[in-house]
Amino acid sequence: MSQTLDTAQLLAALDKVMVISTTDLQGTITYVNDLFCQLTGFSREELVGQPHSIVRHPSVPKAVYKAMWDTIKAGGIWTGIIPNVGKGGVLYVVDTTVQPLYDAQGNIEAYISIRRVINDLMTDFESVEFAKEQFDNHYDK
Repeated sequence: MSQTLDTAQLLAALDKVMVISTTDLQGTITYVNDLFCQLTGFSREELVGQPHSIVRHPSVPKAVYKAMWDTIKAGGIWTGIIPNVGKGGVLYVVDTTVQPLYDAQGNIEAYISIRRVINDLMTDFESVEFAKEQFDNHYDK
């Protein structure tokens, strides 16, 4: 018996666990999901229309963001693990993917960021070290 997962079910599941936002070509926030608001402590009204850098942690080198912009402006997908900061200084670490969104003519019209909060991994470093060992052993062959 085969099961199917329709788009609405898939999107509903992702929306509960992934922090999602979109920006225009200049990096101004145009959409945030509920989880983004819960995580950062900002309301949707406080976020939409603001530069995405509103959640930028000051310790992240500017070169990281330059690499991201260079990649996505060229049509690529950028991934990275970065700390962000919410309202009142709350710190959260996210495994981030940023990619372009295209119009019907194939031109980049916006960007979407999809993130998984990995604060849990920051407190369970033994699991991270174990997985890294397995990864290194596999690829060192």
